Amino acid sequence: MKIIKTFEDFISEDAMRAGEDSKIIIDDIKLDSGSTIKSAEILGAITAAITDGEFKQYFYDTYGENAFGEGEIDQLVKIYNDLSAEELEAEKEAEEEGGEEGGEGEEDSDDPLAGL
Repeated sequence: MKIIKTFEDFISEDAMRAGEDSKIIIDDIKLDSGSTIKSAEILGAITAAITDGEFKQYFYDTYGENAFGEGEIDQLVKIYNDLSAEELEAEKEAEEEGGEEGGEGEEDSDDPLAGL
């Protein structure tokens, strides 16, 4: 008998989605220095930071610049960039949907009572 594992079986229990509709799953990151950055902390830092520079600075301030091995800060920045791109895409889709609805009203722009 073969045991088949699903995608969820490979993700730790502490992993979390970045949002209800998000395709991005954030998992805990264990640093070479021995510290572990929890997925909730990563998501909170992403939410609070305006730029990726602020995002990185938060982790440098919290864990120290020497705590990160080669590529570990890049993992965090990749998560930040992926989530930012996903949010921009969602905003763009929302604008397009709004534009389609607004486009229907423009046909009746000759009618002064159309907006009422």
